[in-house]
Amino acid sequence: MKTSETTEECRSDNHRKLSVLFVDDDTDWLELLQLVLGELRSRWNMKFAASGARALELMEKTSFDVVISDLNMPEMNGIELLKRARDLYPATARMLFCGSPSPGSLLEWVGLIHQFLPKPSSLEQIRSTVQRAAIARSYFSGTALQEKISRLESLPSLPSLYAELVQQLKSEEASPKDVARTISRDLGMTTRVLSTVNSAWFGLPEPMSNLADAVTILGFETLKDLVLASGVFRQFESRKLGGISLETLWHHSGRVAQAAQLIARHERAGRQVIDAAYTAGLLHDVGKLILASSYPGEYEEVVHNAQAQRLESLVAEREILNCDHAEVGGYLLDLWGLPPAVVEAVAYHHLPTRCTRKPFSALAAVHAAEVLVHAHRVPYRGVAAPHADLLFLSSIGHGNALDHWSGLLATAS
Repeated sequence: MKTSETTEECRSDNHRKLSVLFVDDDTDWLELLQLVLGELRSRWNMKFAASGARALELMEKTSFDVVISDLNMPEMNGIELLKRARDLYPATARMLFCGSPSPGSLLEWVGLIHQFLPKPSSLEQIRSTVQRAAIARSYFSGTALQEKISRLESLPSLPSLYAELVQQLKSEEASPKDVARTISRDLGMTTRVLSTVNSAWFGLPEPMSNLADAVTILGFETLKDLVLASGVFRQFESRKLGGISLETLWHHSGRVAQAAQLIARHERAGRQVIDAAYTAGLLHDVGKLILASSYPGEYEEVVHNAQAQRLESLVAEREILNCDHAEVGGYLLDLWGLPPAVVEAVAYHHLPTRCTRKPFSALAAVHAAEVLVHAHRVPYRGVAAPHADLLFLSSIGHGNALDHWSGLLATAS
């Protein structure tokens, strides 16, 4: 099937308007919201309620995708309303307008509130957060996603050098020299390995050119992950990628992988978690390559919309293609049989609360690394940076860890 036909299939999903309910006893604020959000009426059906009781009346008559309530209201506050909404309408995404919540409050809200918004919020904040919540309701949706994936013409294959390396490392007699000999047959991979080990992250006193020494410094597991990711990226070198740079994405993925690995080590996670965090960090955006190569024209529109409207890439992808890079990447890695911890970290790195895993995991490390790496760079032509999911981080006992991890990464780089 031709790409244009495939795109129509991908875009033929449900395009109905989002139905959003705003609740606040401050009528001036509600009027301001109606004014500010006016330009979204072509995409959203919006209702406004001045009390919790009125909100419940509207919810009884209308099925809302998202309800956003103020925290402090008389008679029925926002928490009480959202508890009622959870019990009566569990499919509705629940959000709260509030200031900076305390760690104690965050822990109490886990399982009740999906996202919170500062008050006041900009149009961009409201739009991005609401649409992310709507995406989360139907995320990683089995049959529908499989159908989209089956129509893509640009799925990469598992790199042959990676498969060879995995087989070689099964032997207890494998040495850095043996592995280096295998790697050296591929000039491009040799360059990747040496450039990685000579990056500022490793802080070597002088440049290294010996491949066997580089293998020793990286370690077999990290090297294996690097070969996998590099082999995947190289399959897109000759393809037209709508609106994105392969080299820029590779550089970003490497930074996220290193940051996720460092965070996992700092949290004294087990070896499997640390390795999975690095692997998922390298591959977390592979879905962008798949979408951009399969639908180059449409993905240019994704990039344009993200820049012009200050959207996260995930939101812009959903608007244009009705699928996003995280779920596509996660699905591909699942097809390849990569460990579940890697698959979930890639699939949910923007929306970690969609995953039921509670302890610190590769998902937590990659989510935090993605947020912090974006926070430490100059914004890319107006594209909105991903949001930290503080409710998720609180649910795993790390609600206040972002600032500490940020300092950790700043010191390491």
